[in-house]
Amino acid sequence: MTDYARILLLATLATAAPDALAQPFAGNEIVAGTADELATTIATRRAELANDHEAIAVIVDTLILPRFDMRRGSRAILAQHWDTASPTDRDRFVTAFYGYLVATYGDLLLQFRPETLRVLPFDGDAGQSPARVHTIITLSDGTEVDVDFVMIGHDQDWLVVDIEAEGVSYVKTYRSQFRVDIAADGLGSVVEWLEQKAASVPASGTR
Repeated sequence: MTDYARILLLATLATAAPDALAQPFAGNEIVAGTADELATTIATRRAELANDHEAIAVIVDTLILPRFDMRRGSRAILAQHWDTASPTDRDRFVTAFYGYLVATYGDLLLQFRPETLRVLPFDGDAGQSPARVHTIITLSDGTEVDVDFVMIGHDQDWLVVDIEAEGVSYVKTYRSQFRVDIAADGLGSVVEWLEQKAASVPASGTR
């Protein structure tokens, strides 16, 4: 599993039970269109973004975040701890986890180019949710990585709820990691750690 795979859409996410939808699956077009827009933005602003982490965060907020269901993902990651957490603690975790992802991996977006991601033909049931977008990500050294974007229908739209790189689910990876930490120190301690990690990345200048 590669760090670069996380960067395409920067999220961590959840699974959903199958539901029939009135709107056919449009995930391939969504992923391909987002990748094209991202590649164009990075190409035209690469020099500027190389010295401005805050500007990278704005791009993530604008182009990537709207394609994810961060709350559903956070709920899946916390599992039973979500049910026992207060509404305030849930909101704080969602915000802290997203901030951590952007701060930790956002700079890798500068490596994104038009040839980085290739969307493969859809081979599922267009009327069912969740559905998968199969892609191949080509890393800077030429290595090709199989990456699936798992998407669910949401209010007549489709949102990413999991990313699997070489068969490894990010929601399961973070769930395993945080389960141990929460059991040892509590949810509040994990949220504080995420907030500290996000705050440790300067908005601009040297990193």
